[in-house]
Amino acid sequence: MWLEAWRQALQDSRRSLLWWAVGIAVYTAVLLAFFPMLKGNAALGELMQSLPEALRALAGDNLGTPAGYVGGKLLSLMPVVLTVFAALQGSALIAGQEERGWLEFPLAQPLPRATLLLGRAVALLTMLLVLGAALFLSILLAGQAFQAPLPAGHLLTTVALHTLGAWLFGALALALGAATGHPGLAVGVGAGLGVGLVVLQSVASQVPLLNDLAWLNPWKYALSDLPLEHAVSPTPLLVCLLLGAALIGLAAPAFGNRDVRG
Repeated sequence: MWLEAWRQALQDSRRSLLWWAVGIAVYTAVLLAFFPMLKGNAALGELMQSLPEALRALAGDNLGTPAGYVGGKLLSLMPVVLTVFAALQGSALIAGQEERGWLEFPLAQPLPRATLLLGRAVALLTMLLVLGAALFLSILLAGQAFQAPLPAGHLLTTVALHTLGAWLFGALALALGAATGHPGLAVGVGAGLGVGLVVLQSVASQVPLLNDLAWLNPWKYALSDLPLEHAVSPTPLLVCLLLGAALIGLAAPAFGNRDVRG
């Protein structure tokens, strides 16, 4: 029966999901269109090497190669974009609908609350996978068109790290919203933590303590391990997926036992 909750959530979100996917595709194409002007530019490489290490960590230090440009200019922003989308959607799927009085009908059906939460969680994951597919195809196709080809396997792994990293914070927002009924709290904590960890990862190489603890940051594996250039372990993918699912599971009893505004 969770399939019905999944289907309904996707139907309700289809327009916003479409526009987010289109926006990501357009952004990707526009950014990659500038790559031919930078490709193999020795002067640019020398300029980047002359910058302080902190700035190179933020902007990338090899923008004249496809992997360096895509990783440093395009994908460096994607954790923020995907996290904001995930937190907004996660907070809206239960708490946002409750605040608008739209949960009354779903809860009147012979459907356990835990099953409703499961369906909404799977819908959130599905939406993120759709955006991940849009990002993957956009980079792959635009890269071929604008002289920035990338290995499909490495690109797929990189996009998956971004997508499932965002899932973790979207699941946090969904879980908090389901447990408390407060969408503002849910989106604030989910988006704030996700974006905050992006910022911390960007400066981790300059702060010994942050560098030592970087393995705890899910964005380390997407942003600092250069997955576009090297094969990486699938372990971070599995950890993010399971941690997100665990957050949903922890929220289920609270959602099932609290009073829901009608």
